[in-house]
Order: sequence, then C-alpha cells, then structure tokens
Amino acid sequence: MNWSLRALRYFVAAAEAGSITAAAAAVHVSQPAISEAIGALERDLGVQLTIRRQGRGLTLTPSGDRLLVQARNLLAHADEVARFAAGMGSRLSGEIRIGCFVTLAPFVLPGLIAAFREEHPEVAVQFEEANQSTLLERLRAGRIDVALSYAYGLSEEFTADVLADLPPHVVVAEDHPRARARAVSLREFAREPMVIIDLPHTADYFLSLFRSLRIEPNVAWRVQSYEMARAMAARGLGFAILNAIPRQARGHDGRAVVALPIVEVLPRTLVVSLRSKRVVERPSVTVFGEFVQRWFPAHWQRMMVRRRVPGRAPRPRA
Repeated sequence: MNWSLRALRYFVAAAEAGSITAAAAAVHVSQPAISEAIGALERDLGVQLTIRRQGRGLTLTPSGDRLLVQARNLLAHADEVARFAAGMGSRLSGEIRIGCFVTLAPFVLPGLIAAFREEHPEVAVQFEEANQSTLLERLRAGRIDVALSYAYGLSEEFTADVLADLPPHVVVAEDHPRARARAVSLREFAREPMVIIDLPHTADYFLSLFRSLRIEPNVAWRVQSYEMARAMAARGLGFAILNAIPRQARGHDGRAVVALPIVEVLPRTLVVSLRSKRVVERPSVTVFGEFVQRWFPAHWQRMMVRRRVPGRAPRPRA
C-alpha cells in the first residue's frame, strides 16, 4: 500500500466537512492537496470512496463509509503510538472518546472520568451525552470508542460488557396513596397519568412493561430527562417508571419521591459498556474497558438504593 497517514487524515477531514473546500480550510492545506489525497486512496484501493456534486459538496460511497470507520481508528492508533514513543512508554497515553446515555451520564461520567484520570493522567478523555440511537450510530461510525448505556436495540456488531442489572420501579410523590406500600402492581397504575421519558428505545421499553401484561398505560406527559420525570412525579402530576434509583430521594425542586418495587416479573434493564467489533482496539480503549468493569459496581452500589424484595419488609438496621 502506498497511501500515507496524511492521505487518510485528508480523507477523514473531507468526509466530516462534507466538501473539499471546507476540509482544506480545516487542515490548512490547498484544495488540490485534498483532492489528490482522496484520488490516490481510490486508485490504491481500487474503489470509489466519494461522490462529488457541483455545488452540493461531497458524499461517501458505501466503500467510503467503511473506510471512514477504520481510518478514524487507525489515525487514533497512530497518535497513540506517537505519544507512547515520545514518553518512552513510561505511562499509558492516548485518547479515549466516551459516549454515555443522557439519563445515565450524571450518575456515572463525573466520577468515572475523575477516577480514570487519576490512574491514567496521560490519557486524554473526551465525552458526549446522547440518546441510544445516536450512541449506536456514533459507535458504528468510529466517532466514539466506548458507549456506556442500557441494553436497548443492540445487535451482534457490538461487544457488550454488563455493568449492572436494574429492575424497574414505580416512582410516585411521597404523599401518593400507595407511597408506603412494600410493592405495587403495574395494574394498579393503568388509569393513572404516566410521565414517560420519551427518548428512542427508552419509551418503547417502558411501554413494553405494561403491554407484557396486556394493559395500556395512560401516558399524560412526555419528558426528555430523568430529573424531569422525577420532578413531575414528585409534584403529583403522575407516576414514572425508572430503573436507576439514587439514594437521594429529592428532585431539583426539593420535593421527595418514593420508588416502589413491582410485584410482576418484568424485563429488567442492563447497564452495559459497548464497543464496536468493526475496529481494532487501541491500548487505551482496552485499559478503559477493564477500568470501567472494576470501577462501576462499587460506585453504583454507593449511589443507588438497595433493592427491596417485593412482599417483604426491609431488614432492621443493626
């Protein structure tokens, strides 16, 4: 192969910018240099990578899409090797790009990033929050290395390491008539107004809990965040279904909520660490994956309430 890392960088810049002109400005080279690099790649690989339309910029062919994923990973790997050589290998270096499900991120990312940076200060950490569909697409495209999320809508193209297993709970205001119950049935809430987190895959999961019992919930409010769902429930505007139940039982406005176990046997939610099988893992990504599996269980246990077994009273404290 005669192509260079520079040619790959120019190809990635053009793909991400959507035009030769914008790519040239982004990497501070001439437009002919970008065009020649892409042409050289196409000649060397024997495939067309881009389609250029007058006045409409540049789009990728299916072959170009596949190369883009691998090129991003190869360039990140090359940068990691350069950092390793510069530091004589004394410490792990490189970059890790994390994606996290938007409702999970406040529970996980701040502590995780701080702990990982303390152990591996030479690794640059970037992160973004997104819904499930966006996270999976960014993994496929090589824009992120790892996604911390729930096991919604997964396929065989991803490696999934299970970090936690979360049963669903009904969340209500502290003065709700059922707030002191040891456990509740979803059937009791079929006619009550429901607050649902209306994100891709997330809403489908919550609705599937009711439909598995052949009942249809009364969805009255659709929100975009975990804390909004809790705040609405705390004000008595409806109940919510949530899986992550923090020890802090008050929302942002100071109102308290109660999380009630559900008596029916329902699908649980798995918190997972996801990586794409399409790319070769860099050392920093492998180390981060191992770190998450060590760090997550202890951190999660400290933050979340202990599970109560439906129908049994909590054990008295010693």
